[in-house]
Amino acid sequence: MGTPFDIVIVAQNGRLMYEAALFAVSLRAMNPEFDGTLYVAEPQAGPLWSGDPSIASDAVRSLLVDHGATILPFQSRVFGESYPNGNKAEALLAMPTGRPFAFFDSDT
Repeated sequence: MGTPFDIVIVAQNGRLMYEAALFAVSLRAMNPEFDGTLYVAEPQAGPLWSGDPSIASDAVRSLLVDHGATILPFQSRVFGESYPNGNKAEALLAMPTGRPFAFFDSDT
């Protein structure tokens, strides 16, 4: 077995929360022995967002947790709504240190 690693994806209200759910379900179905943590990085409401970007659906949030995901809230300090793709970089800053991880774009 190789070095254990974690996975991080970004999810927010709307399409990305459903894509994150599909990612979590697919990961557990295709690799039930995955021993890392699946982090679902979630931007939080703040001055760079006109609304709340966090996952609004309790059902989606429950599905993610039921499939072993850890929700990882983060603050958008630079990008926010004006450049949502930049939130991927900000999400990485919220990752716990000390373990290798792979970032996957949940919408590709």
